[in-house]
Amino acid sequence: RDAGSILGQAIIPLDRVGIYVPGGTAAYPSSVIMNAVPASVAGVGEIIMMVPPKNGKINPYVLIAARAAGVKKIYKIGGAQAIAAMAFGTETVPRVDKITGPGNIFVTLAKKEVYGHVDIDMLAGPSEILIVADKTADPVYTAADMLSQAEHDPLASSIVITDDEELAEKVAAEAEKQLAQLPRKDIAQASIDRNGLIVVADDIMQAMRFANVSAPEHMELLTENPFQLLPYVRHAGAVFLGAYSPEPLGDYFAGPNHVLPTGGTARYYSVLNVETFMKRTSIISYTQPALAAVSDDIIRLAETEGLGAHANAIRLRRKD
Repeated sequence: RDAGSILGQAIIPLDRVGIYVPGGTAAYPSSVIMNAVPASVAGVGEIIMMVPPKNGKINPYVLIAARAAGVKKIYKIGGAQAIAAMAFGTETVPRVDKITGPGNIFVTLAKKEVYGHVDIDMLAGPSEILIVADKTADPVYTAADMLSQAEHDPLASSIVITDDEELAEKVAAEAEKQLAQLPRKDIAQASIDRNGLIVVADDIMQAMRFANVSAPEHMELLTENPFQLLPYVRHAGAVFLGAYSPEPLGDYFAGPNHVLPTGGTARYYSVLNVETFMKRTSIISYTQPALAAVSDDIIRLAETEGLGAHANAIRLRRKD
């Protein structure tokens, strides 16, 4: 407050949001928690949820998670039609103010189409992990972390960048060994074949530059001193530091959220959080003397832009 003026912001939760929870090749109760809990903490008036059913039913763990997180309305709808229903409303589905949550390419493209009619969190694509590793990294852990994302989707991306060629060879061999034992090995194999990559950099700083260009959803720093590299991270959805902070820790427990920007959008998108479900409204209050003190500047700018009515609205009040 300065000489009769008050400027501020009102932080207001959204009235109604819709969360999309994937249910195609796997069930994701964790996605329910990661979307619904921040919305609930933000004070959203109503949370509805869309889940594609399998054989006409929703996974019971998804339902339990929804009840625990405060979701009151659940619809057995998936795909682009679920996004359209939430964006525009139907006889049975209420229109929402914002849609959050990951989905397949049809869901993502549908969110892109309805943006503007409704807000969205981000355009989330297939899962990604990028691991920066030095000679101290455990190849068993490194390979396991690659595969933790590869099993999501054949389009998922798993990349290791290291300055140690011997480690690169060990990780490649270990990945093949572990891959054979996975229950979703067909999906993981397709992902590794298409988007798996092990890169040998000249040094660890070059590895960090490559990592920032990629701007991955998940970045792991499996190095001797990961905290020394943290200041050099410019673009990542989430950063996991050290051998005992693997990506699934963030997916299922530590958070702060696993709904993260993908496809390089970490350059400008942020992790889903409580603020995702809030909006800001500007608050402005001036007394007559406070307005009079700045009126010349406002009138001059308004007339420069050729907006005489703007200038007149100020000029009239200056005379009071």
